[in-house]
Amino acid sequence: MKTISCVVILVVVSGLLSCVCLGQASNSESALFATDSILELTLFADLDSLLAYTEEEPDYQSARLMYKDPGNQKMVEMNVKVRSRGNFRRKPEHCGFPPLKMKFYKSERQGTIFEDLKDVKLVTHCQTDIQEYEQYVLEEYLIYKAYNIFTDFSFKVRLARITYLDEISWADTLTRYAFILENAEHMAKRNNCELLELETVPPEKLDRNLFTLMSLFNYMILNTDYSVPIVHNVELVIHDHFSPPIPVPYDFDWSGIINIPYESPFAATKAKFSGRQYKGPCINRNELERSFSVMLAKREQLFNLYRDFPYLDEDMRSRSLQDLSMFFIIITSRELIRQEFIKNCED
Repeated sequence: MKTISCVVILVVVSGLLSCVCLGQASNSESALFATDSILELTLFADLDSLLAYTEEEPDYQSARLMYKDPGNQKMVEMNVKVRSRGNFRRKPEHCGFPPLKMKFYKSERQGTIFEDLKDVKLVTHCQTDIQEYEQYVLEEYLIYKAYNIFTDFSFKVRLARITYLDEISWADTLTRYAFILENAEHMAKRNNCELLELETVPPEKLDRNLFTLMSLFNYMILNTDYSVPIVHNVELVIHDHFSPPIPVPYDFDWSGIINIPYESPFAATKAKFSGRQYKGPCINRNELERSFSVMLAKREQLFNLYRDFPYLDEDMRSRSLQDLSMFFIIITSRELIRQEFIKNCED
């Protein structure tokens, strides 16, 4: 991994101080996210201990990770540490199988696809006994891939098929889809940026074009479970102290395009059109049209992402494509543009 030489400055946003590291950052892509091929993993751990709920953030436990090297097809085995993570999905009344975080030993990760990563987040299937929950994982994976189409200021993901081997009882072994989420620090460095650690930010201080794009994208996927002012499900990155912060969204599981059957305590309830609510800046029609043209130019690439993805249930694929098609109908209708993005914006 390359080291970064930088000068630390203080940035003031909304009365809060934040350290920003300026200087040359590596924009090289991690080997883990350099391909879309599915990654077959085996995680050997004490599953009862791993999945047990505690009020406090759980401790890491020792585990063993195995995968087939995509280059030489040899099996790679690593000692790792793993724990459950999250808030809502970690509670047993919501999910029987929580999201996970895996930490790597420096000596173990050398020469592997995880070489430049200290840890990774795994987005898992939530419920083991209900088949649809694997499809919800795949749907959220596709949302991340969809946002990659529109901007590099987005999180990379890698689809995985994980076999969980219980070291206590082999009868508890299961295999499910999951995906690995790029670290926020790596996403920032890949874009020659640094993370901006703030608890609140005035929306008008953000990069206007990328804030609009993010808001339109969330509108497209019927997602209201985010907030710029309180920095909820949004990371902020910055190029330098002369540039406005750039919002990067994540955590899309409550998006209407997925339609997962649990309710978010944060998702807005004022959706105005077919479950959609535009939460972006109030801008004039000419500015909107420029943003629409960016999205219209990527329409076929977006549709092909869903059409060509082999693991999605056909009914879910059809419904997702219908939801996406409706968005493009809306942004080509003068009346719906006025109603959804001009008349009802939130500034």
